[in-house]
Amino acid sequence: MATDWCPFATQKQINANNFMKGRNNRQVKAVVLHIAAGTLAGVFPTFNDPNRGASAHFCIGKKGEVEQYVSVNDTAYGNGLKWDATKKQWICPHNNVVTPSWQDLTPPDNPNWYTVSIEHEGMPADPWTPEMYDANLRLLLWLADQFNLTYSAHHTLVGHSEIDPIDKSNCPGPNVEWDRMVTEIATFNAAGKLKWMPINTDGALYKFALAQNLGYPQTDEYPFTVGADSYIGQVYNLGIVFVKKGDWNNVQWTKKPAGT
Repeated sequence: MATDWCPFATQKQINANNFMKGRNNRQVKAVVLHIAAGTLAGVFPTFNDPNRGASAHFCIGKKGEVEQYVSVNDTAYGNGLKWDATKKQWICPHNNVVTPSWQDLTPPDNPNWYTVSIEHEGMPADPWTPEMYDANLRLLLWLADQFNLTYSAHHTLVGHSEIDPIDKSNCPGPNVEWDRMVTEIATFNAAGKLKWMPINTDGALYKFALAQNLGYPQTDEYPFTVGADSYIGQVYNLGIVFVKKGDWNNVQWTKKPAGT
């Protein structure tokens, strides 16, 4: 099971009238992005009002704040639709017939059961701040890890307007960089599977190489010996830097052998 509360979000649990415990035995398969049409400060009071019956799991502020109102293992009320089995059509919360563009809905299931909803501070026409974008990306990465999601724009990562194109036709608005988000998350995930090379930016070798304009490190620091003396070396773009252990003020370098 996923972790209920995101560790880097501010937890603000709302009134129990405004969400449902559990997910009716459904698995989360998508994240839905929203625009709050207001300030971050106004989101919690709205979702905590027992007479509103509205909620989302998260809201992200323009300064990069992340608030969480509902456990991700519970059902928030941000993306609801009802299925009319007789007429085989979806009905939105305001009782309008809607034709969602999201092709991954599964009638007759309420999409709230299998989605996580994220609000964003501001109005639909507002550009996203860099802080908001970065916080949103961080949260999406965390959710992907919790629910084993691979993001695909308009499939596993959708806007509210793709579920309710009548009442929420401009939610989350035109400034969401869908392709950028999906590409950067895929990049992070691929990089995370690699063994990263540690770079000791405080080390004598790195500082020397930087001062000598020898480029970027090609290897981690490695030990070697000359007779009874212990050395540390490191390969850079334009040369090999080395120093006798303990003699940190006497770093030296040599050109790489031809052909390497």
